[in-house]
Amino acid sequence: AATGVESTETERLPEPPSDSPSSSPTRGNYQILETYIDSRPTGSYGILFEVKTRPGVGTILVKSLSFITRFEGMVEYEVFTKLGSYAGQHGKFKFFDLIASGRVKGQGPNAFTRVNENDETYNSKTYTGFQSVHIPGDRASRSFYVTIKKVPDGEEQPPILFSYPINEDNEGKPVYEVVTSSPEIEIFEGDGVLEEPFPKDGDSPYYRRPRGFLGVVEYDMAPCFPLVNFTGWPCPYMKLTRSPTPKPTLKPTRNPTGQPTTSPVTEKSSILPTLIINQQESNENAGEANLGSSDAAFVTDELGMNEVPGDLLVKKIDETSSNCTCSWKTHPVLMCMLFVLVSILRHL
Repeated sequence: AATGVESTETERLPEPPSDSPSSSPTRGNYQILETYIDSRPTGSYGILFEVKTRPGVGTILVKSLSFITRFEGMVEYEVFTKLGSYAGQHGKFKFFDLIASGRVKGQGPNAFTRVNENDETYNSKTYTGFQSVHIPGDRASRSFYVTIKKVPDGEEQPPILFSYPINEDNEGKPVYEVVTSSPEIEIFEGDGVLEEPFPKDGDSPYYRRPRGFLGVVEYDMAPCFPLVNFTGWPCPYMKLTRSPTPKPTLKPTRNPTGQPTTSPVTEKSSILPTLIINQQESNENAGEANLGSSDAAFVTDELGMNEVPGDLLVKKIDETSSNCTCSWKTHPVLMCMLFVLVSILRHL
């Protein structure tokens, strides 16, 4: 009779778990941080919010954004940004940069609608593909304003969706909780915008706060390593997260012995360059160049750099070997050898 227990071939048995955990999976530089999809969202023309880097994290580079709209037709959007907080700068476009605009098919309330990567032209209007922007490291912030453009009268206005306050007690207050976070960044609640473009009066009834951004932030968590093609902004950017200690912590490992060591002394190298005399070339009967004239030979190091007029060199040698009765003009090779010998003796 059947017992309900079936035999299993030995080869198909799963291996028992290992006693030691496997190594942690490595994270690629390109990261995607999604917010939750609110089952009962609110929404309107747009939202203002901040993204901050976490303490001790370096500069990150935001590569793209997605938002949520309950509309499934074509929507026209714009994305503006500024470094730092947007507090007190509602509606002031001079402080913001347009980094994305375009037309895209809305994916409805249960999916993210991603902004376009490339520039495009529609009905003679030019749109901007998403332009990557950085957020400096160690608790710095960047503000984003994502909005859907108004449609002509008589057409359905597609809204951007955002969430109600995480803490209901914060309704109407500029107190912003973290919507979601990763090891590098935190996305904070912001201000829902009930008009387009966003009004300049941040306390007007056209704002609701706090409201949570619903969407995706795509970013490179280590754009500065290796350092390639990044100019115009700090990379990497890191502030001190703690004050330096008031005095060094290292101490000598042992007291000096007071006795000289018996190790052989390494010969010191001369701090002066090896000299090469580049005399002017002329016919066989031509005399030596006058080192004090404008036609003087030049003394260079072995690389041919740091040229020095020869008369200065003669003066330096005369000061070093004042007892020498020879001169450059009478015995140039002998004087050169003497100079090298004096240099070696001085550094023994």
